[in-house]
Amino acid sequence: MVLLLLPGQQLTETDVQKFHEKPMSYLYEVGVQGGIRRAADILGINPSVISRQISQLERELQLPLLERRGRIVVLTEAGRLLAGDYFESRQRRYKLEAHLRDLRHMKGGSVSVRIGGGLVSTFIREIMTTFSGAYPQVFVDITVASMHEMLNAVVHGDTDMALAFGPVGSPEVKRYSFHWGPVCAVMTPDHPLSGEPRVTIETLAGQRLIALTDQFGLQRYMNTMFRHSGLIFTPSYRCNLFSTALELSAAGLGIACMSARAAEPMISSGQLVAIPIDNPVAHETQCHLLRNSDRRFTPAAHHLWQLLRNYFSEMTDDDQAISGR
Repeated sequence: MVLLLLPGQQLTETDVQKFHEKPMSYLYEVGVQGGIRRAADILGINPSVISRQISQLERELQLPLLERRGRIVVLTEAGRLLAGDYFESRQRRYKLEAHLRDLRHMKGGSVSVRIGGGLVSTFIREIMTTFSGAYPQVFVDITVASMHEMLNAVVHGDTDMALAFGPVGSPEVKRYSFHWGPVCAVMTPDHPLSGEPRVTIETLAGQRLIALTDQFGLQRYMNTMFRHSGLIFTPSYRCNLFSTALELSAAGLGIACMSARAAEPMISSGQLVAIPIDNPVAHETQCHLLRNSDRRFTPAAHHLWQLLRNYFSEMTDDDQAISGR
């Protein structure tokens, strides 16, 4: 571990502990992102928190850790040493945790996946049944998460891969994107709009709507469609689970908005119908397979990644598939 001491300064237990606290992770993220504000966006915290923590660390070490070069912020030599040590320590810890998981879950190892709520049914039905047959001893950690949570987990190497729906921006991760539309208005078969071939945003604005929280990629699409139409998305209900939105819709309490695939079980059972939304954005929606290129795949994780890519490639015409970085 790299420790910077001034002449005559003695190393104390408190000095050692500093290098394992949050300021180190903030410093590292600022170095990766090239600025405090971008680092704060990735971490989901206020920029002032990062500034205060790093300033406190600079005072304690009596060394500058950041310097500004034009419009970006870079690490000083001391900052680079600390950030590099933090990264190496974190990687060693992740490897240790992965090894312990392998021992705990037999020699088959483990795979972690973050996934958007509207993709769970497809993932379990189309992917996991095949994967479990090939790797029956592998422990699979499946976590339903928002777009922000998934990006954060992938960027920081906290998950092997993520399956996300919605606008993804330009994160520094390996990405494979594919079309997954259209977004539909999901309602009961006896709803007055259920017989329409499509429904406009203007028509939806007069209905009782069921929204997801703004962290969901789907809700970002809906907000964009309403904004482009000069309207404000004003729901009657807001929830943080696709299953809750579907149950509200099936109870006749409102219209949920999602892909027909996300609502497929209830559509197949006759509880709901899906009417495409007549809007360009609704037909251009995308899902994304995400991974951190610095995180090495185990054979099991690689197999799961390939299953996902192959499945969605077959679901999407070649001229619609978009290969990411």
